[in-house]
Amino acid sequence: MPDSERIVFSRRRMMWLDPFLRLYVGRRVQGVLVAGELERDPNAVNVIMAQHVGRLDGFIVRMMQRRAAPGTRLVTIMLERQLKRYPVFKRAGAFGITPGSLASARRLKQMVRHDLMAGDCVALFPQGRIETVDADPRRIHTGYRHIVHPDLPTRFIPVALSVEPLTHSKPTVFMRIGAPVNVDRAGEAFADTVDSLREWLRRHGETADASWPGYRLL
Repeated sequence: MPDSERIVFSRRRMMWLDPFLRLYVGRRVQGVLVAGELERDPNAVNVIMAQHVGRLDGFIVRMMQRRAAPGTRLVTIMLERQLKRYPVFKRAGAFGITPGSLASARRLKQMVRHDLMAGDCVALFPQGRIETVDADPRRIHTGYRHIVHPDLPTRFIPVALSVEPLTHSKPTVFMRIGAPVNVDRAGEAFADTVDSLREWLRRHGETADASWPGYRLL
């Protein structure tokens, strides 16, 4: 691959970017509550399939991944046009794609083959764009199948997100992390994890933050 298309993950850059992301999120939400743990396999590629409900999603996934696997590289799949607009994320492990482009799909597969290593985490949003929290989780792009490494085990970890106003002046973000599955079950596991979070929130309503069974990320 040309050097311009290789993954760049600067831990030195992340030393100042991570605190900024936490401050940025903290000013915009009441809290981030998480149920489940990221089960990272150091001998596999770990693909985090996250629901896309707002502009903060990528930052929150990074915060969760950093807590669960500090020092581990995170490659974030984002739209090429967004990466050009915010080039700072290039050195934070971002890789740009153009949905529907065969050339972009080939670049993605080459990156997976030549750049990803055992223990890496990959964050992607299979809905392809920000959706309402009640959008159908079964309507997702299948491009995640391009991320299966030809020589390493590849595990897909479903993550559901929801932004809820509750009774606070700022919304609370809820995150549920599912169990890792193989690529053939990834779409089903993603939908089931989203449905599980929605059902829990419906049952608990405005007291959801007080009843939450997980931990507070922020």
